[in-house]
Amino acid sequence: MKRRCLAVAVATAISAAAGPVPAAATAPDAWGQAKSHATGDHYNPGETRLTPAVAGTLKPRWNVPLADAKCAYAAAPLVGANRLVTAASYRIRTYDATTGAVAWETPATTKKTGYILSAIDGTRLIAQSRDCRSGKTFLAAHDVRTGQVIYRKRIPGTMYNTVVDKGIVAGGVWDETVSRYVVRAYRISDGVRVWERTGSISGENIAAGGKVLVAGDTSTTAVDMVTGKSAWPAATGCYTPIGASPDGAKFYMHCDPDGLIRTVSSATGAVLKTFPGHGSTYGFATDGERVYLHSFAGAMLAISADDGRTIWSAPFGEEAPIEFAIGGGVVYGFRDTSLPLAAFEARTGKPIPLDAGTKGLREAPMVANGRLYGRTASTVTVYAPSASPVR
Repeated sequence: MKRRCLAVAVATAISAAAGPVPAAATAPDAWGQAKSHATGDHYNPGETRLTPAVAGTLKPRWNVPLADAKCAYAAAPLVGANRLVTAASYRIRTYDATTGAVAWETPATTKKTGYILSAIDGTRLIAQSRDCRSGKTFLAAHDVRTGQVIYRKRIPGTMYNTVVDKGIVAGGVWDETVSRYVVRAYRISDGVRVWERTGSISGENIAAGGKVLVAGDTSTTAVDMVTGKSAWPAATGCYTPIGASPDGAKFYMHCDPDGLIRTVSSATGAVLKTFPGHGSTYGFATDGERVYLHSFAGAMLAISADDGRTIWSAPFGEEAPIEFAIGGGVVYGFRDTSLPLAAFEARTGKPIPLDAGTKGLREAPMVANGRLYGRTASTVTVYAPSASPVR
C-alpha cells in the first residue's frame, strides 16, 4: 500500500511539474466542403448548440444574394472560421456567419469571372476562378477571415467535383490535349501540382483515410491523395462509393438503388460488411453511429453504421427526404422545395416540428455556428433559434 501511494504521489508531482494536461481537441464547428467533409458524411460534429430542444425554435433571420450569372453559376456556399462564403455574380463574398455583415469580397472587375469554391480548410479558403472570355483558370487560396490572397496560380483547366483531404485538392478535368478525363491534384499550401492520373473520380467526390477512388476504362483503383500512387485495386463487384465514415476508416459502396450497401476498409480495400437489403434507397449521411437513407418505399431510414440493421424509420405520406444534414443530435431531411424540412432526433427518430419558413429550400441546409444556412431561390437564408438577436 505504501509503495502504491508513493507511486501516485510521484506521478502527481511529475504531472504538476509538466504543467496542466491539454484538453482533448474538439471538432471544428464548420461546414467546410459541399458535403461537410471529404468523407461526404453531411455531418458537423462541432455543432453543439442546435440540440433537439432548440431546433424547433429556428426562424428565418437574414439572407444574402446568391444568383446565377451568364457563364458563372452560383457555387455551393461554405461556412468556417465564423464566415459564410458565397461565390456568385462574378465575385466571392464573405459574411460574418452570425450577423450577415459583409466581411470581405473580391474586387469587381470588367472581366466576367466564374468561381468554384472547393473548401475551407482551417482558415484557408481554396477556390478556382475561370475567365468567361478566355477560359483561363486559376487556383487560389485566401485567408477566409480577411480575404488576403495567399497565392493565385494559373492551372491548365478547371477541376470539377473537387475534394480536399490531407492538404490536397483533387478534381476531374477534361484534358483536351489528349481527349481524355484525368484527375489532377494540387497542394493547398502552395498551389503546386503534385500528381495526375487518367480516369475520373468514382461515384461521389469523396475521400476516406487519405484515399480517393479513381475509375479507369476497365478498373477502379484507390489512390493516395498525397502521392497519387495506387494504394489498392478494387476487387470484383461494386466499388462505387456513396460516402464514408466520419473517421475515414471505411467507404460505403452502393452499386445502384436496388443493390446492397457494403463497407470497405479505406486502408486495405477489404470488404468489412455487407448490409441487409432495405429495398431501393437513395441519398447518404452518417454521424458515425447511424447511416440515413431515403427509401423509395416512402420512408426515411436510420440504420446502424456498423452492420446496417434498421434502428428507426419514419414513413411519409408525401415525399420522404432525399438529402440530409446532421448536427447537434438532429438530422434534417430535405424533401422538396414546396415542403418544409423534416427533422428528427438522430438517436431515437422522434420528430421535431420545424418552422414552415424552411419551405422553399433547394437542398439540405448546412448546419454550423448554431444556425442553418440554406439555398432558397437566389439567396442563402439563415435560420437561427428564436432566442438569437434578429437582424
